[in-house]
Amino acid sequence: MQNNYQVADTILETHFGAFQFHCFSWGKHEEDNVLCLSRPWETDSPLVRVQSACYTAEIFRSLDCDCHEQLEESLRRIQSQGGILVYMLCDGRGTGLLQKVKGLELGRTQGLDTSDVCQVLGLDQDPRDYERVAAVLQRLNACSIRLLTNNPRKVDGLRHHGINAMREPLEIIATAHSRAYLEAKKRKMGHLLMQFPDDPLK
Repeated sequence: MQNNYQVADTILETHFGAFQFHCFSWGKHEEDNVLCLSRPWETDSPLVRVQSACYTAEIFRSLDCDCHEQLEESLRRIQSQGGILVYMLCDGRGTGLLQKVKGLELGRTQGLDTSDVCQVLGLDQDPRDYERVAAVLQRLNACSIRLLTNNPRKVDGLRHHGINAMREPLEIIATAHSRAYLEAKKRKMGHLLMQFPDDPLK
């Protein structure tokens, strides 16, 4: 387990209320930091969201994905019920900003979806590792959690590092702009999204 980190803590006032705010740092580069917002909980299995950075949606409010909405809904629920939001500074599901922008352009000009883009660019669809996230959760005494996610790989990734994770859905209704992205996540990447019917041929 990667426990050779430094940590700094403060209180952060947000539009959703006040949170304990933690920065766990494994090195001098920004991507070596894991950010965390937490609220006290009164259960053996707190609500947890593990979110990877999506700067296009979360900062610039692009319309092609549901990342901003997932972040806001997670903060609302954690503020209300208690729990933890862990924020990984790794955009593009861990592939990096340069590859993400290349992929966005391929989608715009060639109509490729998020899964096809990874194949064209020779990228793993989801190279994220959750060892540092597990270290954060263990530090906060959250070794059994209810994980807000539609992605079974995220559940498996945390379990692999010793966190007892049970999935809770975090489904955002698709818009005209985000539908293709979300459908590709279900059809080609195994995400659990009830709003799209199962393929009758499978």
